[in-house]
Amino acid sequence: MSIQDHDHDHGREHDRAEPGIDARRWQAQERARRGEPDADTGDLRIARALRDAPPVALPPDFAAQVAALARARREASTLLEQRLLRGLGAVFALSAAGVVAWYGRGWAADLALVLPGGRDALGWCAAAALCLLANWGMGGLRRRASAVG
Repeated sequence: MSIQDHDHDHGREHDRAEPGIDARRWQAQERARRGEPDADTGDLRIARALRDAPPVALPPDFAAQVAALARARREASTLLEQRLLRGLGAVFALSAAGVVAWYGRGWAADLALVLPGGRDALGWCAAAALCLLANWGMGGLRRRASAVG
């Protein structure tokens, strides 16, 4: 469909004043689009340029190439983010381990005094925490294996 064949009116009147639209300018551009003799020469030139736009030599699979490029960039960005998050997690884990090693003895003694079972309860709490940590780690490995395979 060419620009001449296209009907911009669509049953809607463009003569009424709308915010941001100059009705006289609109009508002048429409006259130029239709090629009327009383149209402004500048508008006629623009309408002619739009009507006779040069052909664009895009490859037949242009859209697929652009989609593949966007997908590759997104995957590269995601991969970088994943690596940065893993590194940040490792730094956080090492920092937490350092804090626990530095201040943990005092915490463990205070916690043993507060728990109803004393030192025995502290051992069971540590065992439960290790079980939760192992479960979380195994879940992460399972998700990673299912994503790869």
